[in-house]
Amino acid sequence: MVTWLAWRTLRWHPGSLIGTWVTLVVAATAVAALWFVVDTTDRRQVPVERYAGVPLVAGTAGGGISPGLVVSVRSLPEVAAAVPERSFPAGLSVHGRPVRVPGDQNAWPWGHGWSSARLTPFALRDGRPPRARDEVVVDARLAAAAGLGVGDRVEVTVAGTIRTCEVVGVAAARSAWRYQSALFFADGHVTKLLGGRRGADALGVFPRPGVGTQALRAAVARAVQPYNAPGLPVVSVATGADRGEQENNFPSPAGFNTLWFSVWITALISTGMIAAAMGVSVRRRGMEIAVLRAIGARPGQIRRMLLAEGVSLAVVAAAVAVPLGMLLAPAVAARFRDLGAVSVAFEVGYRPAPMAGTLALALAMALTANLISVRRALRIRPGDALGEAPAEGRPLGKGRLLTGLALLAGAGALSAALLSDLFALYGPALMALQFATLGLAVSAAGLLAPWGVLVAGRLVRPVVARLSPVSGHLAAAAVVFNHRRYAGAVASLTLGLALVGVVTGTQLFYDWRVAAQAVRDVRADFVLRPTPGAGALSEVLRRRVLAHEGTSAAVGIGSMPAAVSVEGRPAAREPLPPASVTLVTGDITQVLDLPVRGRPSFDLGVDEIAMSDALAARAGAGLGSRLRIRLPGTAEDSSFTVTTIYTATPEVGLMLLPAGAIAGTHLTSNLHERIYVRGADPGEVVDARSAVESLTRQQYMWRKSEENAARNRLMPYLSVLVAVFCAVAAVNSLCLALVDRRREFTGLRQLGMRRGRLAGMACWESVLTVVPVLVLALAACAWLVAVQAASEPGGVAGTLSFIPFGWLAALGGGALAGTVAGSLLVIHGVMRNNRQEMA
Repeated sequence: MVTWLAWRTLRWHPGSLIGTWVTLVVAATAVAALWFVVDTTDRRQVPVERYAGVPLVAGTAGGGISPGLVVSVRSLPEVAAAVPERSFPAGLSVHGRPVRVPGDQNAWPWGHGWSSARLTPFALRDGRPPRARDEVVVDARLAAAAGLGVGDRVEVTVAGTIRTCEVVGVAAARSAWRYQSALFFADGHVTKLLGGRRGADALGVFPRPGVGTQALRAAVARAVQPYNAPGLPVVSVATGADRGEQENNFPSPAGFNTLWFSVWITALISTGMIAAAMGVSVRRRGMEIAVLRAIGARPGQIRRMLLAEGVSLAVVAAAVAVPLGMLLAPAVAARFRDLGAVSVAFEVGYRPAPMAGTLALALAMALTANLISVRRALRIRPGDALGEAPAEGRPLGKGRLLTGLALLAGAGALSAALLSDLFALYGPALMALQFATLGLAVSAAGLLAPWGVLVAGRLVRPVVARLSPVSGHLAAAAVVFNHRRYAGAVASLTLGLALVGVVTGTQLFYDWRVAAQAVRDVRADFVLRPTPGAGALSEVLRRRVLAHEGTSAAVGIGSMPAAVSVEGRPAAREPLPPASVTLVTGDITQVLDLPVRGRPSFDLGVDEIAMSDALAARAGAGLGSRLRIRLPGTAEDSSFTVTTIYTATPEVGLMLLPAGAIAGTHLTSNLHERIYVRGADPGEVVDARSAVESLTRQQYMWRKSEENAARNRLMPYLSVLVAVFCAVAAVNSLCLALVDRRREFTGLRQLGMRRGRLAGMACWESVLTVVPVLVLALAACAWLVAVQAASEPGGVAGTLSFIPFGWLAALGGGALAGTVAGSLLVIHGVMRNNRQEMA
């Protein structure tokens, strides 16, 4: 009986019920859409295209397959043939017009030696194989896109150098070939194109008759093992669907943890939004719940009633949200595709697991939120009904205030520690401390926001009353007296805006810091780089630039991973992680500001190495220490003596080697990632069609900042997604709460208040609620960004430039516009219903 009476209370407060349900639907829809995308990424298989013609592939990158490994695999009794394959970006142009094939993952085709064509699904359709250095075979898709045939002349760009070639053949694929294009060259010419590199990127292995795939895999894995250093597994063996990963055509799935993070952070914030909506529902039904308590309802009955209400709403909301999430998921995937988080081959799949997970998560969010609201309900006393105590106007609970102040104090203490460099942390530990500071500050802002609105309402109340003596005065009084009514919406909106401000502002600071470090470290006047997807720059180009009149230095650098250990280091100590080695051609001190101890870095011998001070401190090494270095694809360590220690800089890796140190290996020393130039503008000798960027020092600085922003843009966009959701929930809570104020509005109308002034009062309430939230979010953002900026010389002066005023203004303005529009619609609906009832 009591439960039936309790459910009847919802009849008189439909706005609170609808508001809670809509919040649940929005939350579950966002979770479902993200979950469908993330579930598909976890199950996705990279399409096998290039290696469709071979059952097993030993793959690596950067030429890590040495000739010694090829010989070892070929000598296995299980192997019939082992074909090395080299892949590299090769741009194709016809009459100066670059050729692009729609649907390719990369803008440039992949170049290969013709002997590796047997690994692919290609067979000659027209013409013959390439034999000379100026001959090329193109795949049929590429030929169709460019309108090419046998005998046509084309321009091919490799490593910044343009060569004219004749099309001597067209190859057609015998299986699916949709996401990449291919050019085939004579094998001897490929070695020259790659700067003399003898190492391969992959090794296709064919079994002898009667040898199964598993037996072949086990044999090849044993042969590969000596070439993989501990902690640096360069070569991996793949069969079946795993061969697609070895093609290196699609982005690595390493960033997908970020997508799972988006699911859980959305669910976490949703729980807070739902709790706020349910709190509004309980508060609006405070008098009815008090009556139930007065007629004998026990706390357990009230608890069961509210929990049953939450479960029912969650089930209905999930039933609506799952189909909506399925409709929204392709749009989410398209956005992630634009951000580079998923490949062009990605297509959303729909399995029962995300559907069940959405239902379970909706139930979990609803039950968690209900447990919070149940505590509020049980604090309602029976005397509130008998004494007709008002349900509104009570102050917010002290627990929330104390928790918010505690979090604020914690954020302040961590900020002081960061400013004073108290803990002297670096790397991941420093980042963890910074994230903890951000989390505490944003959480504190969300908890304390209702008091911020209350204080702001009291401060501006006289001004608003003078501007609008009736509507403004009543709105300010409502915001101050009934501030509990706005607590849930204010908290959610503050949380969303503060999150966007802090995350985006921090990202802007880090983008600026990358540029500032480039300015500090780079002495070169110009920097040459390949355009995105173009691979590397050739030694021929570097020498041509160096020979240009007015050029005093042209220094090329490349990099590769390496396993490193210190001779004589105690075995009990934890092994060092793989480190990056920078290969230098030229005197790097002429183009980079590189303070050193010991011998000058340009004076290194072939068995000498320079290491950064950061790596030296981590390894416990110093001048004169002996390092054992395992380069990619080698079976034995090489020994080097540390003769130079330099100050770490993002421009180079943790170790420096002269390019000649690897001249006798299968790795290349004649390809460069960047060429630093001092003196005359190298753009005068660089062909504009060669896919080489010639950047001034200032342009290079801003390009690095843009690239850093592009690599990390997923988190700001996720924070905006969460903020939009918070804003929708806040607007929904504010507007639908007005539905439960029908009696209040009716009373004001009966007292003679015109509809225009009633609408004006609702608009003023929106302004007095949203604007203080925006100011609070700006304050939180400015505080945290200033703390981050203080860690970098000159950063504080640019604090204002790190605050994302545009994002905050757009989100805050959208929330204000949505609240005002929703309030006017609610007022219009309430007034129309009143007219119908009076009629």
